[in-house]
Amino acid sequence: MKKIIALVAVLTIAASCQETQKVAFIDNAKVYEEYQEKIDLEASITKRQEDFKKRTDSLAMAYQVEAAPLQAKFNKLSQQQQQTNPEIIAFGKKWQMIESQIKTQEQSLQEQLENDLKELDTHVEEFIADYAKKNNYSFVLGKNKSGGLIYGNESSNITETIIKEINASYSSKKDSKTPNTEDSTENNETAE
Repeated sequence: MKKIIALVAVLTIAASCQETQKVAFIDNAKVYEEYQEKIDLEASITKRQEDFKKRTDSLAMAYQVEAAPLQAKFNKLSQQQQQTNPEIIAFGKKWQMIESQIKTQEQSLQEQLENDLKELDTHVEEFIADYAKKNNYSFVLGKNKSGGLIYGNESSNITETIIKEINASYSSKKDSKTPNTEDSTENNETAE
């Protein structure tokens, strides 16, 4: 009997010593959908793509304007003359170089966009990990359409809290990076 009481006491002590683990989940898609930095990044990406398209469209128009008079000359020349005409050769080299520069810029823009998105993903993951550590969560699971988490009790859903706090963090970082326009206006006036 004493052994049973001792065993029950040991099990009770072991059970009480065992720490309960806090577990929560977030809706990944909703966090990204409502994260202001992601919204700003998408706007920036759209603007960069529009600016790039404007530049390439204007170059295409310049090409057509420059090519039109040469096309008339080109049609009058024999095949041999077309291949050796210095004006046509120079025109071709010039536009090949411009086309190469456009492709390089396009590739650079694509790489920059991919890096920006990776940086955003890393920032969100680090923010959630820091939040979990500060609030003593053992696990924070992500709910997504691929079925990583099919169900979670709403009391364990911290999506709205994460959205609110990550946006507040982003807003404060963004505000600290924005120069004070009053100061810069005053400095410009005193410089004059």
